[in-house]
Amino acid sequence: MLSTNLSDNYNHITAVLTSYYSPYISHMKIPWRIQFLFWWYTLLRRKFNHERVIKIGKKGRGASKILFLLPAEKEHAQVASHFVKRDFVDDTLQVRYVVHQEGIQYYSDQLKPDIISFSNDDMNWLGAIVSESVLDRIKSIQYDAMVDLNQSDEQTLSLLSMELDIPVKIGFQSALSDKLYTLVIQRSTTGFLETNYETIERILGLK
Repeated sequence: MLSTNLSDNYNHITAVLTSYYSPYISHMKIPWRIQFLFWWYTLLRRKFNHERVIKIGKKGRGASKILFLLPAEKEHAQVASHFVKRDFVDDTLQVRYVVHQEGIQYYSDQLKPDIISFSNDDMNWLGAIVSESVLDRIKSIQYDAMVDLNQSDEQTLSLLSMELDIPVKIGFQSALSDKLYTLVIQRSTTGFLETNYETIERILGLK
């Protein structure tokens, strides 16, 4: 059972290994659009990450190529921006950020060269990115890790995780989190906290 309090320290972050073999999900509290989109990805786009393994941690090399999925909603984007605008110590890191074009305004100008934005025209009616040019940009790097900073249960961008062949996928707890990520962090009842971000940095070997 996941910890109920994540606000104090690293021990309150629960890492859950994902089982990708079960296609069944509980439909409780999942918006119908997200349910349809989940099955769309499952049947047409889903990738199973079995071939490539990266060791991240004190005895590993850490992540050097990272993809962030960023929230576009003002409430969540303004908080997430405080984390992603940091300068990472290692200048050799390759970092890309995916966000809807309406959310770019909430992020630092220094991120813009590495932002991959998309519009409503790049998505199908369910909310999945189907533009080949956008997907090609996203997949142009063989990432070591993906971090999804979205918290909204209505956010369709999170399901892009199912299409990406990335060994380490980190995201926040939701009704679908065990199907989307390899490491799950329980949401804080008081919103994003500094310790949550610091924990992500430790997991990725950035601190």
